[in-house]
Amino acid sequence: MMATNYIGAFCLTKLLLPLLRNSPVPSRIVNVTSFTHRNVFNMQVDKETVSGNCFSRTKPYPCAHIYENSKLCLLLFSYELHRQLSSMEKSHRVSVIAVDPGVVETKIMREVPSCLSCVAFTVLKLLSLLQSPEKGIRSVLDAALAPPDISGVYLFGGKGRTVNSSALSQNRKLAQELWTTSCDLFLQSQLAVKVKETSTST
Repeated sequence: MMATNYIGAFCLTKLLLPLLRNSPVPSRIVNVTSFTHRNVFNMQVDKETVSGNCFSRTKPYPCAHIYENSKLCLLLFSYELHRQLSSMEKSHRVSVIAVDPGVVETKIMREVPSCLSCVAFTVLKLLSLLQSPEKGIRSVLDAALAPPDISGVYLFGGKGRTVNSSALSQNRKLAQELWTTSCDLFLQSQLAVKVKETSTST
């Protein structure tokens, strides 16, 4: 889950960033996060945690906890990348936007017992919190279509609305530590690919 929700996004961004910065037109990075990041009040950003390896030894598997951590990482990464890009001299702007669609009726709970998912969706509907995918996509479209000068913001729920994320997500020191750890994991993955390519060719 950490690999899919965070590490994959980080590595893809690192690979594409030179192209985005050299693009003749403004470009944009949109990271889809979640309000569940607010459930995380303390986080280690060592390799074991960021890679998700530390969670594989936990029983039962803490799905919700890992999901929340991965979405917090995306926010920390988005803000740090925005700060780094803003401090660089550049001819064309690369904007970074974090977006949260809210609660959307998807198949995310497909592996949860059906009785529990039905109860959860029913309660959310009664509270008018559950959105259809058609409504849930609005905030992502807002981010994708925002003017180039909008960057480093957290969009929530459509209509271009910005909100403040959790205090922990705005911790610059934690974001810098996460960036360093993530870069180390990225380099490890690159070396692993090169080693594999070399062994295959020989």
